[in-house]
Amino acid sequence: MKNPLIAVWIIFGTALLCATQAQSTTPVLTVAGYARETLPGAPMSAAYLSLHNTGMRAMLLTEVTLPEVEGASADLHSTEHRGGVSRMRRLQHLAIEAGEQLEMAPGGVHLMLNGLRLQAGETLLLRLLFADASHLDIRVPVIRMDGVNKAQHQHHE
Repeated sequence: MKNPLIAVWIIFGTALLCATQAQSTTPVLTVAGYARETLPGAPMSAAYLSLHNTGMRAMLLTEVTLPEVEGASADLHSTEHRGGVSRMRRLQHLAIEAGEQLEMAPGGVHLMLNGLRLQAGETLLLRLLFADASHLDIRVPVIRMDGVNKAQHQHHE
C-alpha cells in the first residue's frame, strides 16, 4: 500500500467495527424472576421477570422462547384495566432503556407460557431474544401459585 496511514485507519476501523459488533451481541442485562406452576388441567402459566439494563443503550426484547420444552411458547403480554374490566393484550416487544429496570408483575406486564406443565421446585429455561440479534438464556424457578408474596397480589383483594 502506498500510504501506510490509510492502512492504519483501515485496520483501526475494522477493529472498531468488530468490537462494536461483539458488544452488541452481548446483552448487558441483569435478570431475575420466576414462573408459576400450572394449575391441574391447565396447559398455561405465567412468568415474571425483573430486567435491569446496565448498559449504555436501550435494549428491545422482541421474543422469548422455551428451548427445552417442545411445542411450548411464551408471549409478551400486558394487562390493561379499563372500566372495571381487565384484558390481556399481546405485546410485540418491550423496551428496556439504558440504566432502567423493567419489573414484570401479576396484573401488569408478564410472560404468558402456553403448552407446558410446570411443577413447583422445577426450573424453566427462558431464551430472551433482542432486536440486535443477541440473546440471553436464563433459568427461573417454578413456584407454587400461593408462593408469591401477598404484596404482589393486592390487585386481587
